[in-house]
Amino acid sequence: MNETTDKQLTEKRPNFLKVLCILTFISTGLGIISTIFQLLFGPKSEEIMRIEKVALASQISEMKDLGIDLMVDMLDKIGNMSYQLNENFYLAHLIGLLTASLGLYSALKMWHGFKFGFKLYTLYSLLAVIGIYLYISPSNIPSFVIIFNLLFSALFIFLYSRNLHWMK
Repeated sequence: MNETTDKQLTEKRPNFLKVLCILTFISTGLGIISTIFQLLFGPKSEEIMRIEKVALASQISEMKDLGIDLMVDMLDKIGNMSYQLNENFYLAHLIGLLTASLGLYSALKMWHGFKFGFKLYTLYSLLAVIGIYLYISPSNIPSFVIIFNLLFSALFIFLYSRNLHWMK
């Protein structure tokens, strides 16, 4: 794009689209940076995992004593999920890095007025929700994690769709 076309595009770009794209730039950018740092430090050691397991067992015991069975099940799943995440550390973070990069790229395409960016964003949103199933057993994923991610993704897809009339 030349400078004149870019300036004309910027003047016409809806403010709501600007806000959505900036939020996506921040979210995916932080996700990419965070994942890169995590990859540099590597998975948790067995000692750290053991300490976390003891702390979680203590919390689960307290919840059982209080009779909060729903929290016991959720904490147990979170513990198992954490263990599996650490076991599949590099796969999980590679998938996370690729997914966040796709989200960033899709927002950039929408920023520049391409409907193709919206299609990529929809794919990114679905991958962000189902990607976890590639390295964590479904029985260890708390339902609220999937429901929250689905609702959040659906909200942003809907909000971005309000700007499709501007994209070509």
